[in-house]
Amino acid sequence: MPQTVLVGVDGSEESVRALRWAAKHVSDVGGIVHAAMIWHQPVQFGYRLPTPDKELEQRARTLLDGAVERIKSEFPKVDLRARLIRGHVVNEMVALSKQADLLVVGNKGHGAFAGMMVGSVALKLVHHAACPVVVVR
Repeated sequence: MPQTVLVGVDGSEESVRALRWAAKHVSDVGGIVHAAMIWHQPVQFGYRLPTPDKELEQRARTLLDGAVERIKSEFPKVDLRARLIRGHVVNEMVALSKQADLLVVGNKGHGAFAGMMVGSVALKLVHHAACPVVVVR
């Protein structure tokens, strides 16, 4: 049965590995891969940083498109779709997981503490996603 596989992408090599794993999985079982990047305006010490939203969205789009193109070149027959969403990463991925058969994330992404086995976002998704989760190392 074809699967809808959701992959969290943040531009890190770990997320590219997760996207590659998902593409390989879908090439074996059939289905669609949705590469989702969630972006937001960062807040530091209670204040929004001065980077314009348009610039942050463009950076996210560039990272997402770069990851998707890399994997599409390796798996040209896989139906791989990019989704760029503004919001809180855990909340958005949990909501998207309700429409997926499988959620795939890297073990660490941007901002992870050195030496962590599993990043905080991946850990939260393992506990709250509405579908099975694969954490790719």
